[in-house]
Parts: sequence; C-alpha cells; structure tokens
Amino acid sequence: MQCKLLLSPWKNEFIDVISKTRRELVISSPFVNAGGVGILAGSIAAKSSVKVTLITNLSVQNILNEVTVPSALLELHRQFGHVEVSSVGRLHAKVYLRDDDAAIITSANLTSGGLLNNFEYGVLINEKGVVSAIKDDMSKYFSLGNVCDRDLLEKVENSAKELAKTRRKVNAAVTAPELTRLLRKGTDKLDVQLLENRVKGGKTIHAIFCDTILYVLEREGPLDTKTLEFFIQSILPDICNDSIYRVIHGENVGRKWKHQVRSSQSTLKDKGIIYLKNRKWYLASRPDA
Repeated sequence: MQCKLLLSPWKNEFIDVISKTRRELVISSPFVNAGGVGILAGSIAAKSSVKVTLITNLSVQNILNEVTVPSALLELHRQFGHVEVSSVGRLHAKVYLRDDDAAIITSANLTSGGLLNNFEYGVLINEKGVVSAIKDDMSKYFSLGNVCDRDLLEKVENSAKELAKTRRKVNAAVTAPELTRLLRKGTDKLDVQLLENRVKGGKTIHAIFCDTILYVLEREGPLDTKTLEFFIQSILPDICNDSIYRVIHGENVGRKWKHQVRSSQSTLKDKGIIYLKNRKWYLASRPDA
C-alpha cells in the first residue's frame, strides 16, 4: 500500500493534497469552523466544479459549544459548486478523500486548530483500492446520518444566533429563572428542527431503524438484541432518547426507541431479510454456517 506519514505542522502538506482536487471531496469531520472551511476553500482554484460531501456532527451540544458552526457549513455552500451535509451522532472519524486517488486519515478536524495550530497526526494513502473502500464506508456513514440541506442550515444558524444571545444573558445573570427557561426553550427549538429534518421527504423513523439494523448486522455479524441496541443508539443518539418512555394505559412500559427497534426487527424478519437463532439476529443473505 502506498502511504505517507503526515506530522504537525502539516498545513502545507494538507493543502498540497487538497489543491489537486478535480471533481470531489469527501470529508468526515465532527467539528467544523470558519477557519477550517477558509483553508479548504483557499486550497482549491476551481471550486465551482468540485462537489463536497461532508459528514459531521451537527448536534445541539456541538452547536452550543461552537465547535460545529452552522455558518461555516453555509460557507461551504457559498464556496463550492455542490455541497451535501449529513450529521452523524457521536461521529469521531476525521477523513479527507480527494477524488478517487487519495485519502488522509487523521486526528485533525476541519478547523483552524486542526489544520494550523494543534499537534495532529495522519496518514496519506494513495492506493486506489483502499481509497475506494474508505469511500464506500463514508457513503454508509453519510446515509445513516441526518442529511441537512441549505434551507435547514440557514434555520439552524438563526436558531444558534438566538441561543448565543440568550446564553450570554444567562451567563450574566445565572440566577434568573426566566432567562434559564428561555435558554431551554431555544435549545428545544433547535433540537426539534434537527429531528423534524430526519423524517423530511417521507423517510420514517421506522425505516431509519430498519436501515441501521441492516448496517450493524452487515458490519458486526450476528448480535443479540441488547448488543444490537447498543450499536444503534451509538449511531442514532438523536432519536434514541432514554428519557422518553412508551406509555400504555398510563403505565411506562419501556423506552420508546427500543420498542421502535423491536418493531423494525419484526418487519425485517417478516420480510425474510433477517432471522433470529439462539437469541441472535442474522442477515438472511449471510446465513449462519
């Protein structure tokens, strides 16, 4: 395999790789800020002809902490010809793919700190077969995430600005219950915007769980329900909320998302796509030997 080690400071080496992009960049970076996007955009001359696919973690917490910045994601749209963004909960991978011939796997986020200031480390891979395999994996990550179009990002940016103002007021008067309530209200509004986007276009939560079950079983092999739920929650933390219970006749009967997972398991089983054997779930396309 053709590879090269990348040591900090590595801005020039990063720019050298990225500047040769002709058609497409696929990026996985949990944190994104304006500095990182600026370095990226400044590295490529013909930006209008380049498609950027970004996998990030646009969670409410990351937005509040200003480590994943909606305005930076909008700047990507302004700088490049075509941009697609997907938010994956608990994403940690930092990957930069150039066309079909180069991949950087690194510790560095798409931030000014990651590309300029921090002590980072990475590997540049030029083996096309390996680059293709990484790209396939990133495509699966993207499809499991919450795909955010430009309209949603603009709404999220406005909500983030409102939250920032409220947060500054709360920090200045932490005992004021009304300000604390406003902050919670703003956070809830942002959370709802992101969740509503999950099912935009007709894709149901049920379908999302079905897709995720198949992805996990394909990747991990046969699993019991408890272990399968662990992987699903790690991939979909935004819709696997342990604080929300299913209520029947006034009684809490378990976490709602776990009931939804079991419903998806039943659907896939009825269709003959998965089956249960010795308390483990198997893909029908990969039967137990």
